Amino acid sequence: MAIEQKYYQTPGHVVAAAVVMSLLDIGAVGLRLWIRVKQRQALKADDWLIIPATLLTIGIGISLIYGVSRETLGYPTRMPPDFAGNPLELKTDQITLLSKIEWAFNMMLPLLLGCVKASFLFFYRRIFAVSRQGVVYFLLIGLIFLVFAWSVAFFFVFLFMCHRNFFAIWGSTMDLIQYCAGSMNLALSLCITDFAYDVVIIFFPVPLIWRLSLSTGKKIAVSAVFLLGAVTAAASLARLIIMARIATVGFDPSEDEILVITEYLYWGMIECGVSVFAACLPSLQFLFRGLSWTSFVESTKSIFGYNLSKAPLNSASKDAISTDHIYNVSYTEDSSKARGAQNLVHVSSDNNEQKQFASESYATDDIKGERVL
Repeated sequence: MAIEQKYYQTPGHVVAAAVVMSLLDIGAVGLRLWIRVKQRQALKADDWLIIPATLLTIGIGISLIYGVSRETLGYPTRMPPDFAGNPLELKTDQITLLSKIEWAFNMMLPLLLGCVKASFLFFYRRIFAVSRQGVVYFLLIGLIFLVFAWSVAFFFVFLFMCHRNFFAIWGSTMDLIQYCAGSMNLALSLCITDFAYDVVIIFFPVPLIWRLSLSTGKKIAVSAVFLLGAVTAAASLARLIIMARIATVGFDPSEDEILVITEYLYWGMIECGVSVFAACLPSLQFLFRGLSWTSFVESTKSIFGYNLSKAPLNSASKDAISTDHIYNVSYTEDSSKARGAQNLVHVSSDNNEQKQFASESYATDDIKGERVL
């Protein structure tokens, strides 16, 4: 009797997920780095960390494609004609290769997710912790340390999950049960902690944004930009649900082992690709909205670093003006020292709309600046 395969257990969908997610991440990371160069922004830790995450995503994608090409992933288990024993004791070249791919995936996954989570946190540090002091800065440093510790710990746990009995990793299912106790619970615990970290990281900037001196509408808009990363939590939740179902069923002889692992690897590939892409979205949105990354960073410094809007005129740079919108302002030489002269000034806003305001002129070192009343 033919085994019914779900769409994510078929070779075509496995290859499609590997190719699409890899290309999507390459494009997103490439655009992210291009934006940094175009805006003359230095590459920082959040940018560098996303590069190994992308390489690991590509590596996982290649391993899945290789598995499909060898008819290991996405194909039902091939039973030898003369085998009549317990399916959990079966050991073939197909099952051996499958186990090796799964083991490599389990070791790459925590490293990849750790890089993505740390990239998010370093990105927040770039925005909200401009000085190396304050509660926000130390909270971010603490979370970064926990993420790295979590990532490295799970890497070594999966590496030695069968202690020194490495043969059991790519042996039969019975070998895995005998020498690698708790391997399925280990994978489930990774999914649970992965989702928990995602929730904390994604919602971390929201209370900070609502401290900004912005209108409610703008606070909602800025929060939405950072919450674009919520797709990462959605992907990890989907994989958690799948893994919870697999762990509940356990090592069931009536289930096809290869198709079960194919399902696990498919949704893992989806989470990896979506996570890297989501980490780039807050940077990429500036490209589509035509906003300046530098101006956004400077605006947040008014709350979390140096409050420009409340600084005295003579304590700041003479050519710095802080406004709620972007205006084209010109300076003219003026030898007059008269102060408080009333006049009308035309200001060109960022949407090319000419507006007329009443203004006062202030002469400072022969440079006249105008303040909109």
